[in-house]
Amino acid sequence: MCATTAIIQSGDQVTIELRASNINKTFLLRKVLKDVTLHARSGDVLGVVGDNGTGKSTLVRILAGVLREDSGTCALTVNGAEIPSVERPLHVGFVAPYLRLYDEFTPRELLDLHTQLQGASANAANTHAVLDRIGLAERADDVIATLSSGLRQRVALALAVHRDAPLLILDEPSITLDASGRAIVEAELQRHIARGGIAILATNDEREKELCTTFCEL
Repeated sequence: MCATTAIIQSGDQVTIELRASNINKTFLLRKVLKDVTLHARSGDVLGVVGDNGTGKSTLVRILAGVLREDSGTCALTVNGAEIPSVERPLHVGFVAPYLRLYDEFTPRELLDLHTQLQGASANAANTHAVLDRIGLAERADDVIATLSSGLRQRVALALAVHRDAPLLILDEPSITLDASGRAIVEAELQRHIARGGIAILATNDEREKELCTTFCEL
């Protein structure tokens, strides 16, 4: 893991490209995705939109490298180096309502553990800075099980952004968030694309669609 995470350092400017061609996926004889093709480059916020059940979450999981397509190709290139598909999850920050948090940890502990599991050393200053940006500094040492649903969603966002992964995938990121939480999501998106990253936003929320620069409609 150390070798792959060394492609970029936290906070570095990046050049990134994501290409998916003719992606197909079937579950229990039902074709969820059919010949989906998309392309995004540094600075893009790609909106993945479509009615419920059209495969938005399936597609973003394939792009993140945590679900395999039945056919088609998906390639992530960072600073001119194509990332092997098995290593792609290490270069992705991912927020989704179906991802579970470890309730017995505090936000600070969980961010540090996540860093270590990716083969890097925990950085107390960086962890504090991220929690402060996400509005969790005052709850950094509270057990996650005691947090409200909105604060838990902020913890999920902090996990997605704290390693400055080049590809940021947000699947319904504003669910359970209040107005201040939505503003934090927007600020993190702007911060991410300013350093050359790509953001993918799977949503049917009209306010979130306004943040997108390009779309893939399912």
